[in-house]
Amino acid sequence: MNLNVVSFLDPQVYNGGGEMISRRLIDVGVGRGHDIRVSSVRPKKKALHASPNLTLLIDVFNFAHSIKSLGAWREFEPRFLESMIERAPFVHLTNAYVDVCNLPYLPCSGERLDGCPVKPTLNVVKRFMIRDWSDDCFARRAFVRRLYEASALNVYLSPLHRRVTESLLGSKQLPPSYLLKPMIDTKVFSNEQRDRDIDYLFVGVIGEAKGLAAMRERFGQTDIHLIGRCAPGIKPDFGRHLGHVSYDEVPRYMNRAKNFVFLPRWPEPQGRVVAEAALCGCRIIGNENVGALSFDMDLADSRSYEGVEDEFWTRLEELAW
Repeated sequence: MNLNVVSFLDPQVYNGGGEMISRRLIDVGVGRGHDIRVSSVRPKKKALHASPNLTLLIDVFNFAHSIKSLGAWREFEPRFLESMIERAPFVHLTNAYVDVCNLPYLPCSGERLDGCPVKPTLNVVKRFMIRDWSDDCFARRAFVRRLYEASALNVYLSPLHRRVTESLLGSKQLPPSYLLKPMIDTKVFSNEQRDRDIDYLFVGVIGEAKGLAAMRERFGQTDIHLIGRCAPGIKPDFGRHLGHVSYDEVPRYMNRAKNFVFLPRWPEPQGRVVAEAALCGCRIIGNENVGALSFDMDLADSRSYEGVEDEFWTRLEELAW
């Protein structure tokens, strides 16, 4: 199959959580014999099949939200995106909420309102960053709705991710959807049956989005271990901050922890780290904003994660052929 991938960030270059998912899918697709070409804004690159069997659009509005970010002002040309959804059947994969909300995270938690509750508070610089001078919900834009409604398949990272996104869109013309379960190496993330000497553990970016205030309120008087970089301006004033550790070290800490804490303030599309912790034998302390917890499966059972990538590609091959 000849496949065009159109992604704001090239997943073969960037290493964010969403890009890790996209890169893994691309690698497996190449391994199955597909000829995949990637076009991106960052870095600026256009590589296309003239007559693709299928196009995969991934997080096409994943704009930077900091003026210090390289390429913060870049975006796909509207005409280019229009041509991508017109020239071949396309599948739309979102690793976050960036294609329905042009603000960092999802500060309205997916509740459709008459206008955005946050945009009226933004200063000129932030308005310029998001390329938006209105107070309207981004999900109501005509092209955003076409992106979801004209797709042959919309791919989400959890039932929660799908429910929140489709609620924002409020459309009755959406095509079938596909839920992509967490892709995890269960040989690396497994319960090693060790003695557990850490009562509470958190792994992730330490800041408001990942539930810093909720953790402080509930576990501020405990010896909770916090692993990860801090969001700008954040200095943890509770627990034990261990800083950033390599991804290879994370399973070791999870196998030392009795409880894994993840209390995001806003809906988390998946929260793969929760599934990883469950596989390592941690008791999960989460909330209704954790996408992984919305799956109807046992997160601690390694069999839940078998064949995830191949099932995804089988579905795309059915659409293309």
